Amino acid sequence: MISKTLFSSLLLPAALVSAYPDIARRVAEQEKRQAVPKILPFPEYPGLPTHALYNKFDEKAQFVSTSGDHKWIAPGPNDIRGPCPGLNAAANHNYLPRDGIATYETVNSGLMEAYGLDETATQFLQQTTTFFDGDPLSQRWSIGYQSDKTALLGPLQSLLGEESGICNYGHLKSEGDASITRGDFLAPTMNSNCASYPEFYQQLLDLAKERNDGNISAPVLAEHQHNRKMYSIANNPNYFAPAFASVAFTPAAHTFVFELMANHSAEHPRGLLTPEVLGAFFSYTTDSNGELTYKYGYERIPDNWYRRALDDQWTLADILAAVAQQCAAFPSTCKVGGNTNGVNTFAGVDLGDISGGLFNSASLLDPDTLGCFISQNIQAEAPDSLQNVFDGLLLKQALGLISKKLLPALAPLGACKNLPKGKTVSDYGSGFPGAVIMNKGPRAHDH
Repeated sequence: MISKTLFSSLLLPAALVSAYPDIARRVAEQEKRQAVPKILPFPEYPGLPTHALYNKFDEKAQFVSTSGDHKWIAPGPNDIRGPCPGLNAAANHNYLPRDGIATYETVNSGLMEAYGLDETATQFLQQTTTFFDGDPLSQRWSIGYQSDKTALLGPLQSLLGEESGICNYGHLKSEGDASITRGDFLAPTMNSNCASYPEFYQQLLDLAKERNDGNISAPVLAEHQHNRKMYSIANNPNYFAPAFASVAFTPAAHTFVFELMANHSAEHPRGLLTPEVLGAFFSYTTDSNGELTYKYGYERIPDNWYRRALDDQWTLADILAAVAQQCAAFPSTCKVGGNTNGVNTFAGVDLGDISGGLFNSASLLDPDTLGCFISQNIQAEAPDSLQNVFDGLLLKQALGLISKKLLPALAPLGACKNLPKGKTVSDYGSGFPGAVIMNKGPRAHDH
């Protein structure tokens, strides 16, 4: 649960408390008070308020090794890389397996060691991704495109269904449109959701120059997230924003860039993210003429780089708080829906309809309520996702892991009692040409 101190720090109207089942009445009361939420500046240091005050630096403890076992090695022809530069860099330095197949153990330990991501966040990532894009039975998932290595059955799994990985047919599950620099999977052009596009990367650099003398800050990334959504609506007739991939995952990924990639020092204990450090993490170089060059899968952790302190880790509570702060600063963050008939035809989905009348867009300004909305949606989508991959006894075993593996990972989202069953994309996506979830097809191994 998120402290009420945080919610008051967001300067929002009277808090939507998370006492269930009373929440529906309180949501209705807020609707009467404030139909349109006030737009607030995105904070310099998002998440819980303690981060804005953090002022310690331990050179030895925060140093991240890029030598020995963690020497950078380019991915081989059978090694998988995907849309997340942080995961790619971790694999290239052996903080995740170099073959790009993430496991329970390595996600839990490697992402903390490399980036200071705490266990509540790593377990949320691990379990949601295995249930949506990987194999909850083997607890393995691909950080990029489809691979037989994730499946408990190996290549035989394809007889039942393919585990997609987080890009290509991971689309709309963990990966959504309007990512930081990747393309929209169903867009007519620039449609790889595995690879980065220099045009989008340059837009981020230009915004950083305009807003922050070239350094990449959390507010710059929040604004870039909004800009990318506006771009997708205007250029992708199949743009679609589902509840989890777009309201939670995409804005959280933008925040990760500063929170997990900024370099820390005694001078900058809360982190500083320069274009040079960003370029290393995103696999971009700039020539003498200022031209950008991107090389797929060559992301790296810079030498002499220092992560977040262990007593200042980035947690699931921080992720929720930062997403709520983005919803307050840029209401487009929390809009579920998509284009209906070509570009610039965005229509929203009624959040009350997909949540059983419990939530609306104003509800998501409260991190506690946002957490319950996300939890409700994940629990609704997980069985459908598993049924696309498993059958018979394996399906029964996988469904049994929802209570044993998935729900414990969702617990830090809040004590969400008496949640009604939420709706899935297949329930609320009719009328949106981009609301298409697939597990396999001819683009399964594109990158």
